[in-house]
Amino acid sequence: MSIRKLAQSLGLSVSTVSRALNGYSDVNAATRERVEQAARAIGYRPHPVAHRLATGRTGAVALVSPVLGSSRFDNSFAQMMHGVTSRLEASGYYLLSMALPGDDAELPGLQRLLDAGVIDGLILTRTRPRDARVALLQAHGIPFVTHGRTLHNEPHAWVDTDNERAMRLAVGRLVSLGHRRIAMINGPGELTFALLRRRGFEQGLSAAGLDPVQCPVVHSELTAAAAQAVAIDLLNPADRLQRPTAIVCANDVLALGAAMACRQSGLRVGKDVSLTGYGNSESAEFADPPLTTVDHQVFESGGHLADLLLRRIAGEDTAVLHELEPVRLIERTSISPPP
Repeated sequence: MSIRKLAQSLGLSVSTVSRALNGYSDVNAATRERVEQAARAIGYRPHPVAHRLATGRTGAVALVSPVLGSSRFDNSFAQMMHGVTSRLEASGYYLLSMALPGDDAELPGLQRLLDAGVIDGLILTRTRPRDARVALLQAHGIPFVTHGRTLHNEPHAWVDTDNERAMRLAVGRLVSLGHRRIAMINGPGELTFALLRRRGFEQGLSAAGLDPVQCPVVHSELTAAAAQAVAIDLLNPADRLQRPTAIVCANDVLALGAAMACRQSGLRVGKDVSLTGYGNSESAEFADPPLTTVDHQVFESGGHLADLLLRRIAGEDTAVLHELEPVRLIERTSISPPP
């Protein structure tokens, strides 16, 4: 079906339908949703060449992620991409996914993408507190949104989860069970999410009056093997009385590595050592024992990323385009009162 016939079926002008499908802010939300639902129902897709000639846009946006060390993309990343594409498709956009090396080659790689002129907007992941990539995108003037905040860049559009509250919830529940020596295995310290989750962990300690010296924070690459190695050191101190009775992990993958370290150390997860993760992944639910974790609605976050990017492409003010996603603790049998 052509856009003209789609417009006729809705009793709207071709211009209104076109602007609704392309996310223009001068089309009210109710009309835009009506048009998008109708387009989805009939499987409407704009012709890419006609779309570019009519709008000056390519119809493509990119999702760019750095690969840090030996870290890998997990199922949460796939869920987020699904949320992004589900929202973009209704507006006639398709998604390009790019992985760039998280080192000195990252900025030149991003610059080449921008110079190619093949995208209308960009989603950036794994932000840093002061992110040179964000500064580059702002200088270039391309619409973009980040998955995760920055803390020291000029204002920009972002979607993030409430990382601080997530860690406060985990610490608070462990404290309520009687734990007083709680360690944290965090992600790489140069990433914003790790900084915010450490901040939330320390807020939880402070609220409970716990001594931070007895509650160490260690950083790890985002792999189970890396977490296993640092957890071995945590669980086998020179003075066994200083061993943590609980470990809060910055994601489920790290928690699975810590669980392996517990078994290697002759300790039972959920009995001798309590473990929490973050992400509510499928592997957490089917771990042995099932892992207590934080749920953060990954699919919905992807949809919000796409929505904010479409609004940026339509010209909305970047300073007001922020979305802080809620979190909730999913309690399973990996935690219990300390022995």
